Amino acid sequence: MDTVPLGRTIGYGALAGVVAGVTGSAVMYWLVEPLIRTAIALEDAEADEHAGHAQAAGEVVTRGEQVSFGLATVVVVGILIGIAFALVHRFLRARLPGSGSPASSVMVLAGLGFVSFTLAPALVIPANPPAVGDPMTVDVRTLTYLGTIVGAVVLTAVVTSVARAGNLTHGARAIAATAVGIAGTAVLFWALPDVADPVPPTVPADLIWHFRVASLAQIGVMWLVLAAVFAFLASGRPRLGASPGPQRAQAR
Repeated sequence: MDTVPLGRTIGYGALAGVVAGVTGSAVMYWLVEPLIRTAIALEDAEADEHAGHAQAAGEVVTRGEQVSFGLATVVVVGILIGIAFALVHRFLRARLPGSGSPASSVMVLAGLGFVSFTLAPALVIPANPPAVGDPMTVDVRTLTYLGTIVGAVVLTAVVTSVARAGNLTHGARAIAATAVGIAGTAVLFWALPDVADPVPPTVPADLIWHFRVASLAQIGVMWLVLAAVFAFLASGRPRLGASPGPQRAQAR
């Protein structure tokens, strides 16, 4: 991978990001969007009950336009993440566990990225549909979300370093890395404030659960597709139009 030009690395990342973004948009449309529509309907019904059936004809952006913009945004974000992923892999590949081949190091990096940027924040601040959330706590929740990502990235880097410690045996590295990961996770969750908003009684618990699972599945699928496509491109597959090779030359 080090011999691949930088421009090609960026191109691989962008292409993998496009595929991941399109896949994530499809998952969002089929799994997440129906739950969002249900939550919006509950929210509107409650608002109408308290506001005397307020008129909704004055909305500036329709729900269909919001969905289209959201799906396009997922693709754009996928491209940006794909490029960043490709650059990080290019410069950190040798330091990653499983760096024996491009495919293995790509999958390891994707797993670390999923844990740091998706799973950890989802455990600290679970995703909520539109009917749940206090606007007054947005700033605190945003800071906590970003703090969780920073802490998870630092912890992931420490665990990775321990897993690659040259002065320990393979078994000792695995035990030490696991212990550091568990202890660090416990400290991280203890240090972060509890900023989860209470769930209104009008919102069904199964709607919250399904929305959180679907949101996590959407991003998880994007990470998986991104890694799979980039690993395929980075592994140096034979290209069409390549030299016929010595065997064909000898057969002439």
